[in-house]
Amino acid sequence: MCEIVLARYDGGMTATKISPRDRLLKAADDLFFKEGIRAVGINRILDEAQTPIMTLYRHFGSKDGLAAAYLERRGERNAEEVANEVARRASSPREKMLATFDIIAEGLEKGEFRGCAFINATVEMASPDHEVAKIARRYKEAGRQWLAEFAAEAGVPDPAGLAIQLTVLLDGAAAAAALYQDSSGATYARSAAEALVDAALAAASTGDDVRDPAVAD
Repeated sequence: MCEIVLARYDGGMTATKISPRDRLLKAADDLFFKEGIRAVGINRILDEAQTPIMTLYRHFGSKDGLAAAYLERRGERNAEEVANEVARRASSPREKMLATFDIIAEGLEKGEFRGCAFINATVEMASPDHEVAKIARRYKEAGRQWLAEFAAEAGVPDPAGLAIQLTVLLDGAAAAAALYQDSSGATYARSAAEALVDAALAAASTGDDVRDPAVAD
């Protein structure tokens, strides 16, 4: 799924007790997301974290290792926050799928969004086999599977197909917000998602197959 801005990473500790490792992760979370992984040099991270370079090498091995850890942590945090928020807001599978769009719309309205960190990181890597790109892809695939589970619970004929459609809308809303500096696209994405979900549910009730003809047998 698309990244949703709910909270900033603080290392899970107060400023006075945060460990050198967590200071590095916090600096990476702030700088990599705002400015890009390749644009931020090691010295900038070390200055921000107030941490010697040997600490970075000891915990992460390299800047790429820190980038991988940053993205992994960001994905874990985001998945947990979104799951908790969806569970708080929604009960039915339909409501859960659409609540995801409501949450991202609220995140985009905070004005701190710089696009999806996972898509951005993938674009920055020279190879799809880079560890950072693999982590980003794994996170996005997990989000798609999460939506597919709701769709399957609702009984739609093609849960995986609906999940692909919904994640395309989520990613598109995020990309549009970053490009145009306007969060209104998320509202339209939500309307489109509702139409897709309701069409799939209607097909489930009538026994029709609404799979995309381009991928249907």
